[in-house]
Amino acid sequence: MTSPAPLLTTVMYHYVRPVAQSAFPRLKALELTDFTNQLNYLQAQYTVIGPHDLRRALIDKRHLPAKSCLLTFDDGYSDHYQHVYPILAQRGMSGIFFAPRCSLIDRCVLDVNKVQFTLANHPDPDALAGELDTLLAAEGVTDTRALRAKHFTPNRFDGPSVAYFKRLLQHALPYDLRKFVTTQLFRRHVSADERDFAEQLYLTQDQAREMRAGGMEFGGHGNLHLWHGEATPDELAQEIGGACAALAAIGAPVQDGFYSYPFGSETDLVRTGISNAGFRIGFTVKPDVWATSADPLRVARLDTNDLPLQNRPNCQWLAKVE
Repeated sequence: MTSPAPLLTTVMYHYVRPVAQSAFPRLKALELTDFTNQLNYLQAQYTVIGPHDLRRALIDKRHLPAKSCLLTFDDGYSDHYQHVYPILAQRGMSGIFFAPRCSLIDRCVLDVNKVQFTLANHPDPDALAGELDTLLAAEGVTDTRALRAKHFTPNRFDGPSVAYFKRLLQHALPYDLRKFVTTQLFRRHVSADERDFAEQLYLTQDQAREMRAGGMEFGGHGNLHLWHGEATPDELAQEIGGACAALAAIGAPVQDGFYSYPFGSETDLVRTGISNAGFRIGFTVKPDVWATSADPLRVARLDTNDLPLQNRPNCQWLAKVE
């Protein structure tokens, strides 16, 4: 009787910063002290592996250690260079970092970040959702009631107003309309100088190269950070091509490389596209642990919010490997 395939616990991080003391204290970010506490927990309870360990295990068909854990960081924020990289390097740890081409190379604020910072800088999400409806009506959207009926429901981490705001401006509206409205709201509530904001928000190519030289790995994360599963074939080709260009710019490999689907949006067509480009491992946002015998293009990940903190017990997925 063969033993079951080892389970991999992959953790997904985004913003990691001293958020309470920052210019955006309402931003949904992980406090730096909570990050170090989570690393303490993971190092005590798991074998924290590096990206090369996972790649080698899949290529050479080797088993990972029991209770393996992998760290991933999405979107290419300056947080990752300023705060995360030094902490990991000090502990002898490594992770995979995913930076879209648009932010890393073009230094443009991603629409997803415009949405997040608009929400962080506005005290009333209900009023902000109403403001969105007003802007849509001004642009010829005549029935916002139908949009609310479909999208005004909570998700795993957000209440209905915030989830509604995100869904409409991430994928539910036509691209040109949502980009226009997102930019208007960002300029109204956050900043009119997108270039300066981007320079502060995202890590640079030189910083990414330094991180790679220090043992960190980088993977593909799209071009404009669009929902890949909702993209047209041409948009999908641009997303994957942009991801490859971002990695080439910092000397990171595509062949046998890693890919994080923005928003976790993936389909058979998306997986075929990244596989044809040379990527071997794709990360979703499905909250679960992943059996190493399963599809390597659909690796599940836990959000940092799923991990224990003070006064928060272990989650149901971690219990599978306890």
